[in-house]
Amino acid sequence: MRRAGGPKTGGSNPLSPTKRNFSLLPNSFFTMQNKNKFQTIEKFVHLGKADFHIHSNYSDGKPTIEEIIQYVEEKTDLDVIAITDHDTIEGALKAKGIVDGGNYRFDLIVGEEVSTTSGHILGLFLTEKIEPGQSVEATIREIHQQGGLAIAVHPFMHVKFDQERMYTMDGIGAGKLYQNRFILDGVETVNATPTLTDENLGATAMNRTLLRLTETGSSDGHILEAIGKGYTVFQGRTSEDLRKSIKNHQTQAIYGHWTILALLKYLYFFIPTGIRILWSRVFNRNPRY
Repeated sequence: MRRAGGPKTGGSNPLSPTKRNFSLLPNSFFTMQNKNKFQTIEKFVHLGKADFHIHSNYSDGKPTIEEIIQYVEEKTDLDVIAITDHDTIEGALKAKGIVDGGNYRFDLIVGEEVSTTSGHILGLFLTEKIEPGQSVEATIREIHQQGGLAIAVHPFMHVKFDQERMYTMDGIGAGKLYQNRFILDGVETVNATPTLTDENLGATAMNRTLLRLTETGSSDGHILEAIGKGYTVFQGRTSEDLRKSIKNHQTQAIYGHWTILALLKYLYFFIPTGIRILWSRVFNRNPRY
């Protein structure tokens, strides 16, 4: 059950009705005919924030489902989140049951970061697990058959590991991105992982010159403090509003603010992964976990 209202904390809310920044609005919001400034402000006030790329300990994330729900409820102003563990929806289904059965102010979407033969595709609004190891095209088709949305996440990230527990951190790459531009529902142009600045710029440049897909932003959070550091602004406040905004190309991908403490926690969590990435890139080898 969704409860109206903002976060429980007394901190500033950058998207509260009194603090929301007009710079976050897509240009299309200002080109509506026969709308006076008060109607424009009303549209502005009804913007929501979503982070729909979050990992739990059901795959390679650190926090439990309960910790994520509590953190989002008490420490963020997000209106919609999704649990998107690698190649499983078990944690997402558990989270959906908790949120829908409770008195929370945000909506939760069941998602999955699916490992295809070419890289990762994010499936949103799922009811069943998408099996990994299929082609990008087959994966997108299965997502759509469930009524879901398919997003190409960190498309220019390329780090392959040969290991059992943690999955490859690959994006699908420019070629597959272009080939599937007519069936993808969006592309992640803001991934809040601190090391992906260049990859985000590449995805944005390619999308705005060639693809024209809906742009999304998310945290790709593996620790609690990362949640909300990247997010998508959309019209409305609910998960269904988000779905409509993605389908109608009415979103904007936004970077959040990393604190020093959050960055230190992120680095501490990813030190083992960073060592393996360095090993892979320098020595062109695929270390096992």
